[in-house]
Amino acid sequence: MKTNLLNYIKKSYFSPVAKLVFQMIFKIIVILGVWRYPRNRDPDQIFSKDVHNLFDRMYRSYKMEKPITKPEKNSHLEKYFEEMRKQINQPLLPGEFQGKTSVKISAVGDLMNAKNLENSKDRFYSEVADLIFNADISIANLESSLTNSKGENKGYIINANLEQFNVFKGYKDKHYTIFCTANNHILDRGIEGFDTTHDRLEAEGFFYVGTNRSPEDQKKGLIITSNGIKFGFVAATYSVNKNPFPQGRDYLVNYIPFHSCQETVDLSLLEEQISYCIHKNCDFIIVSLHWGLEFEFFPRKNQINIAHHLIEYGADAIISHHTHNIQPYEIYQTHRDPYRKAPIFYGLGSLSSLWSSPYFSLSLIANFEVVKGFVNDVPKTLMTHVIGTPVIQMEYVCNEMNCIQIKKLKDLIKMTNGKIRNEHIDKARRCADLVLGKNWRY
Repeated sequence: MKTNLLNYIKKSYFSPVAKLVFQMIFKIIVILGVWRYPRNRDPDQIFSKDVHNLFDRMYRSYKMEKPITKPEKNSHLEKYFEEMRKQINQPLLPGEFQGKTSVKISAVGDLMNAKNLENSKDRFYSEVADLIFNADISIANLESSLTNSKGENKGYIINANLEQFNVFKGYKDKHYTIFCTANNHILDRGIEGFDTTHDRLEAEGFFYVGTNRSPEDQKKGLIITSNGIKFGFVAATYSVNKNPFPQGRDYLVNYIPFHSCQETVDLSLLEEQISYCIHKNCDFIIVSLHWGLEFEFFPRKNQINIAHHLIEYGADAIISHHTHNIQPYEIYQTHRDPYRKAPIFYGLGSLSSLWSSPYFSLSLIANFEVVKGFVNDVPKTLMTHVIGTPVIQMEYVCNEMNCIQIKKLKDLIKMTNGKIRNEHIDKARRCADLVLGKNWRY
């Protein structure tokens, strides 16, 4: 009986009738304010085979229609990030600092297959290429297996073929430096998809972080030297969508269940990798985290606690992705070093998006500069010029083909002299205001 019910749920969940019923339920939920605030629930539960999973799926569908714009109840996070925004434009380097050499960093969120992406080569990045590829080191989350394999795994599968990858991997002769490969979709196509993805990245000379081809690699961070500054990179994901690891190969992905219902989260894997980078005398350590609750505009309070812990442990910057919409960022003043301020981006969104709604086609491009020098003759490597630029994926027709292009949201607003006439752009603007305040426009 239980199996028959589950099969019925699977078949009917996306039927037109079910969607109509859900829309009616959602209207009632909005009126009652039942899901105005986020639920406390491990996001991995939506991939369970429990009958109660239907309620979780309904909640996820609701958030896709109406993203959660409030933080957890009684968390005071709106006020917290309002105060943090005041610090963003403050001087980041101490007055006595003497810089000798610097490196520019850029980071974006999820890269995945998007409708008409293959028609958009040399157009997709044309209006934002300066923000991403003029940096010395550019980082993106590869939210895709690079394979044409159909595989056996079922569920929310995301993969990109070679043609699509050739569009989003770079612009003209410039490409990303590093791909973060620790994410919940890296095992969507099993070991074949994992190996094909990594073979392609290695063949084309890309660095990657967060996945490992040997047990020894999982104990290390990625180390890159640019302009005399040695960087360490580490990464982890909250989930692999319950896809099974090949027997004896659970080292393939840096997996930490950040959102489990346990009181404490075991961060020893990331701590070991950060320690490795410190031992290798890295000047600056960047952590990439694939986490957060999808379709919510604020991180959870425990995420902020974990991020601050990792910074105090030795990380110097954190970039995050997964939620498919943007979340705030802060400049965190460390306790371990009175001169050190660390950028923490809680959600960069999806640069290329499966969804065309303004909530999910809006993302952030993070830029900051790392400077190596001295404070009172003591060597320091600090950061400056931190900014998150809102950009949006737009659809248009070029040469009689449907294409997509990433545009700066500020430029689209300027085109109308600040008088928004496009509902899509206006909704995106309101999302940016919610997360970043209004100073990003100026």
